[in-house]
Parts: sequence; C-alpha cells; structure tokens
Amino acid sequence: MAGTQTETLGGEFKRGWTIIVVAAIGMACGLSALPIYSIGTFTKPLTEAYGWSRAEVQGIYSWMTIGNLVAAPVLGWLIDSQGVRKVAIISVIGTAVGYVALGLFSGPLWSFYVLAFMTAIIGVGTVPITWTRVVIDWFDIGRGRALGLALAGTGISAMLIPIYVTWIIADYGWRAGFIGLALLPAVIALPAVYFLLHDRTGAHIKQTELAQGEVRREDLGMDFASTLKGYRFWLLNIIFFFIGACVAGLIAHLVPMLTDQGHSAASAAQIAGLIGAAVIVGRICTGYLIDRFWAPGVGFVLLSLPALSCLILATGGASNTLAAMLSAILIGLAAGAEFDMMSFLVSQYFGQRRYGIIYAILYATFKISAGVGAPLFGYGFDTTGSYNTILLLSAGSFIGSSALLLLLGKYPTKATA
Repeated sequence: MAGTQTETLGGEFKRGWTIIVVAAIGMACGLSALPIYSIGTFTKPLTEAYGWSRAEVQGIYSWMTIGNLVAAPVLGWLIDSQGVRKVAIISVIGTAVGYVALGLFSGPLWSFYVLAFMTAIIGVGTVPITWTRVVIDWFDIGRGRALGLALAGTGISAMLIPIYVTWIIADYGWRAGFIGLALLPAVIALPAVYFLLHDRTGAHIKQTELAQGEVRREDLGMDFASTLKGYRFWLLNIIFFFIGACVAGLIAHLVPMLTDQGHSAASAAQIAGLIGAAVIVGRICTGYLIDRFWAPGVGFVLLSLPALSCLILATGGASNTLAAMLSAILIGLAAGAEFDMMSFLVSQYFGQRRYGIIYAILYATFKISAGVGAPLFGYGFDTTGSYNTILLLSAGSFIGSSALLLLLGKYPTKATA
C-alpha cells in the first residue's frame, strides 16, 4: 500500500507497471518528441508550398519551444495542486487539436507561428514535467529504472516519427502529415491516459490507504521558498544549462560535421541515426545505475562521455567510420541520461512536495539551453571556419559541468512522520 516501508522492488513494478507504460506513451506522443522529430520532414514541403525559407519553417518548432517555456511554470504549479491526470487529459487533447489546426489552416507564416505557440501552451502537459511527476510518485525503490523506461518513449519516437511522417507526406501531402501527427495523441495517448493513469499524490489518494499516523513520502519535501535559498537548485540549473547547450549543438550539427570530414550525406545521416538508439539505451541504463549507486557520481561519468566525441570530431578522427559511430553513440548515451538524471535528482534532493514547479524551472532552463546550443555551434563555425574551437570548449564544458554534480553532496535524510 502507499507509503509502506516494506514494499519490494518487484511489488512496486507489479503495482505501477501501467504507469510506466502510460508515461512512455505520453512521452512518445507528446510535445517533447513530436515537434523536434517531425519538423525536418515538413521543411521542404512547406518551403515548396509557400516559398518560405527553411529557417522560417523551422521557426514553427521554435515557437512551440517558446510556448512550452512560457507555460512550464504554470504546469508545474497545476500538477502539484491538481494532480497529473486532469492536466494530462486536457493537454493530450490540446496537442491533437493543435496539430489538426496546423494541417487544416491556410494563411501567412505568422499564423502558423501563432498556432504552434497555442498548441504548445495547451499541450504543455505532455512534456516530461508531467510524466516524470507521476512516475516518481508511484516508484521509490525502483524509481531510476521506472524513469528510464518511461523516458525511453522519446527514443522510440526518434526512430519512428521521421519514417511515419515522411510516408504520409509522400502519399497524401504535408497537410495529412500534420493530421497523422494529431492521431498519435488522440488515438494512442488519450485512451491510455484516460483509462490507465491515476494520481497518487495529495488529495488524490485516500487516507485510508495509509497506516495510521503515517505521512506519505509523496507529501514530504522542501517548499519552494526553501528550495530557492539553497545552493543545489541553482547549481543544477547551471549544470543542465551547459550540458543541454552542448548536447543540442552536437546533435544539430553532427551531420555537417561528418560530411566535412568526408562522409556522404547518406552515410552521415545513418551514423547520426545511432543517437536515437543510444538515447533509449542511455535512459534505461541510467535508471538502473542511479537506483544502485550515488546519482551525481553516475551523472559525472555519463554526462562526461561526449567530451570524447568532441575530441574525436575536433581532431578529424571522425573521418573513420567506427570513430564517427562511437561519437554518435556517446552523444546519445548522454542525451538519454539528461532527463533521467534531472528528474531523479530533483526528487532525491528536494522531495516531491513541490516537484512540479521545481522541475518545471529546470526544464525551462534546459529548453533555453537547447535553443542556444544549435545556433552557438553555427556561430562558432561561421566565425572561425571550422567547428574545432566550439568543440574543444564543449569538451571542457562537459567535464566541468558534470564534475559540478559532485558538489551536491549526499542525499538529504527524508523527513519522517
């Protein structure tokens, strides 16, 4: 039962496996996956249909990101106060409606930006803030593993969404492509959330499920004001800003980096595709490791791995196919570790009382860093004529930022009833 101290790992997964499945589906069909893995497939069709530049088409994704950033703090407050289920249902529906609108609407570019922004506002409850919250509420002993399995949903999207949308656009056109994306939250995610997702926090669990006089672990933790006064919250924001910027820059520019070193465009794309598979492995392995070992130590190792990728790419070693593949895999492993680590550290160091708003701010910081990283790498190439300088700086950033995790110290002692 909720809050008991004798529950086993097997018991947790037997009780909460449906939560993992729903969270994975929500991640795969939500706004953390659909926009970024599909926008590339719409770039040329929209350019041909409206005469927009590629950068202008990519702006649709940028405005979705901005919408998520604006709404994230409100989302954090809502799931802390209202629970996950209500918010998730509304946002899944909003995501589907938003993509239908993008597929049916005809108008100037700014109108597409407005639709993208509003889709992100209404659909913000489909980002990791929501799904990680419900997972950490249902899992304690196996929390890391549960998070890893749930967050692996984005890796599945990374592999399947481009193929799915490309097929629809080729046969039925770009408008049908947006409708096809709308079907994923509407037909797959909504039934799963409606029938299988249940809150386990605050007023959403009956007190009769607790032992007499017991205080649930889900209700324990720091209040938001105390969190802001401590150094750990600010340290995590700094760490994930620099890690996020560097990972995003590497992913966005890996293909041109590889073609610069002699790979064909097709070969470079295949090598870059290894990142998606590595993300899934990274998520699951990270979850397993942080359940068994001190999470900051695990994070230091895993999030330092792309430093080697940077050195291989900066020195021209990626002209060798095996070295290029190793670089992509190491980037993917780190990308897979990021959200697992962020979610787990928030729950361990701050508790679950105000998890939503704390994680929402960290998530916003991470999204900003991802938006900075790709153009920063491009600026580095434009000003120096190569990626070498920005790659060497990124290698130092990976190691230095990851090392800052070690300053978090041991986990705080959980409050007792």
